[in-house]
Amino acid sequence: MALTRQKPDLSSVESDLKALATASKTLNNLTDQLTEQVAQIESVINTLNLGLRVSVTVHSYGSDDEPWLSSDLRLSYDKNDGKWGFEIEEFDVDQNADHYLNYKSWVFKDAPRALRLEVVHKIPELIKAMVKESETVAKQVTEKLEDAKAIASTLFKPALDGSMRK
Repeated sequence: MALTRQKPDLSSVESDLKALATASKTLNNLTDQLTEQVAQIESVINTLNLGLRVSVTVHSYGSDDEPWLSSDLRLSYDKNDGKWGFEIEEFDVDQNADHYLNYKSWVFKDAPRALRLEVVHKIPELIKAMVKESETVAKQVTEKLEDAKAIASTLFKPALDGSMRK
């Protein structure tokens, strides 16, 4: 049986390429605007000098065939190359291992477009998680501050009454 060669339909290639160029320009422009808006949010958060790593799960997909394995996507606020900002993390979790598999991370603006689109709706949840984490850490710092004050007071008392002099 001989294969019949089908010729490609070239009648619309030129107009399709023009339409693709227009669509590409629109898509890139809109993506740039999205990235700029997120950068503005990030900039406002950075002025707060929070200094805490916080993350929220965007999704975690598992399989019935391998219930111990999941593929996760996270939006984080973290320090990357000395700068705080949004980060997108993609990795696999093996419940039998003590580390992530296939770990990849990007600062938001450098992440693949599809991932930026997938996580942007989680920014409000991340901000709420940042509030909660900062409150938790503030309580811990308060406790440690009391410990430090108690230690300092025991050191200063002998110094003040001269008992530490030789």
